[in-house]
Amino acid sequence: MSHQTVSRVLNDHPKVAPKTRARVLQIMEKMGYERNLAAQMLTTQHSNTIQIITLDAAFHLDVTQFTQPVKQAGYSAVIADCTLRNLAKTFDEAAARMVDGIMLYAPQLVMPDKELVRLSHGIPLVRRDYAIDSRLTWIGFDQQHASRLAVQHLIELGHRHIGHITGSLEFINARLRYDAYVRMLEENGLNVGPVYVGEYGAEKRDMKSGYEGVYELLKRGRKFTALQVVNDRTAIGVLRALAEHGLRVPEDVSIVAFDDNPIASYLTPPLTTIHFDFDFQARLGFQFLFEQIKDPHAYKHHQHVLIANLAVRQSTCSVQ
Repeated sequence: MSHQTVSRVLNDHPKVAPKTRARVLQIMEKMGYERNLAAQMLTTQHSNTIQIITLDAAFHLDVTQFTQPVKQAGYSAVIADCTLRNLAKTFDEAAARMVDGIMLYAPQLVMPDKELVRLSHGIPLVRRDYAIDSRLTWIGFDQQHASRLAVQHLIELGHRHIGHITGSLEFINARLRYDAYVRMLEENGLNVGPVYVGEYGAEKRDMKSGYEGVYELLKRGRKFTALQVVNDRTAIGVLRALAEHGLRVPEDVSIVAFDDNPIASYLTPPLTTIHFDFDFQARLGFQFLFEQIKDPHAYKHHQHVLIANLAVRQSTCSVQ
């Protein structure tokens, strides 16, 4: 049996006949063969591993959105959550593993491209962020457009007093949405409504921010007939607080949120929200990463902007 055939079996080559594969594996087992992955990595300079790094994310992420495309492409995934303080160490560890590529999710990170390349040791890298100032590869949703969609919908329904409940404005997306909200109102000759800035991240904190945000806005006494809410989980807290104050949704207060989480259509009432196709974002991001790994010298970096759309349900209506 040739070395080439054995090599093809070890590397799961698709053109090996099932009977041949079974025979090779049987002989390997009989001989007590154990695959030396370290030696293979040194020989090929590839580990068939993708490092997924989340930096100061604070969000509950659907891990399968990251790991599924990796597995489908024949790679293994290593996931690391870090802060800016230990980002360099996390990149060093990725380099020590000889990972083939890095998917980075860093919703607060503002860093020059040269510095990011230096820290990441030049390993093929894609950001799953709306990193509009970067010329490296990234893929993200146009947050200004998304926010304008939400506000425009409320204005078209006749709302003139539109409040805003957001998470920490240190997050790039939250800041961009807030800025677009303000500009949209000003462009339409409307005053900026009452604004509450809460916590942003884990599910419990999101719901708490929505709940406490409504109480705070009502305590200030400023009128609002509609609210733009930072995400669907925060809207859960908003709905609860409004109900406790005897305010009906949408008859008294209309709500538009962001994400179109699966829970959005099952709330009472079903939530009008900005739909982000996160699955598509992940798949396309990994496609770019695999292309970069395959030919890093010929690869041309992509900055891909995704456009969200509005899913209109029963949490918004015309001003009563």
